[in-house]
Amino acid sequence: MFSQFTFIPHKQTWRPLSLPKPCIDGPQIAIVTGPPGEEIYCDKYGRVRVRFLWDLSGKTDDSSSCWVRVSHPWAGQGWGMSAIPRIGHEVIVEFLNGDPDQPVIMGRTYHVNNLPPGGLPGTKTQMSLRSQTHKGLGFNELRFEDENGKQEVFIHAQKNMDIQVRNSKNERIDYNRTSSIGNDEEIVIAHNRTLTVEGQQDQKTTGNFIAQVGGDNSLHIKGDLVQKVDGMVGMRISNDLVIHSDSKITFRVGSSFIAIHAGGVDIKAPVINLNSGGAASEVALPSSPRVLAAAAAEGALFVAHCPYANNKEEA
Repeated sequence: MFSQFTFIPHKQTWRPLSLPKPCIDGPQIAIVTGPPGEEIYCDKYGRVRVRFLWDLSGKTDDSSSCWVRVSHPWAGQGWGMSAIPRIGHEVIVEFLNGDPDQPVIMGRTYHVNNLPPGGLPGTKTQMSLRSQTHKGLGFNELRFEDENGKQEVFIHAQKNMDIQVRNSKNERIDYNRTSSIGNDEEIVIAHNRTLTVEGQQDQKTTGNFIAQVGGDNSLHIKGDLVQKVDGMVGMRISNDLVIHSDSKITFRVGSSFIAIHAGGVDIKAPVINLNSGGAASEVALPSSPRVLAAAAAEGALFVAHCPYANNKEEA
């Protein structure tokens, strides 16, 4: 039994040998964790907590690891792309320069418990971006179908869909367009509107049809105008009524008629009464359309041009 000592001059600085910091080579598979009852758990930087597959501690809550940064395809100051990994997702973790204290999630992978959207390999020609409703059923989806002859861009909104265009929006459809609306539709246009139909236009309204024109109403028909009314036709005009025909004007009730033409006025009836009493029928005034509450976002430009914005009686 003996002891051994090594001495150095007192003027020489002594330092202990530096030990190399542990280094982790290669990516690691981990599962995103969080507190019970949560589906998404992160901090203000978008970092999440994970549990590595080799971790035998059994912790699957918000204490399973430190906060781990998440790589995104695009990251700027208040802009970019963001998709927070959710609890239970499988992620690929790498370490900057092999430093165990700097983990970064670089990717995510599907596995037996997290299958891709659709059913592979049957949907192998589809590229999709599908989310999952937080603590509920349903999803939002953007899907591209690349099967030859079946190419399609599909958009699904689980609830609302809002589109905001600060300037112009141009849309061109080379074939048919079909719109089906299950409830109401409201269109508010701040300035002019032009509609051109090069073929035939059919319009059907099963309820009431009410139109109000604040200025003039001009209608030019190059062919015939035929109208059929099963009820009464009423017109109330504040000023003059002028009906001009280059050929003939005919008023007919049963076998009686009045015909006005360039050669004179023809009147035919079983009995013609002049100043014999009676009363004219009353004309019902049309109802003013009620403006629905604006569906646009608060502060939208065209709301200020709503024609009934200051008319409490009609709006």
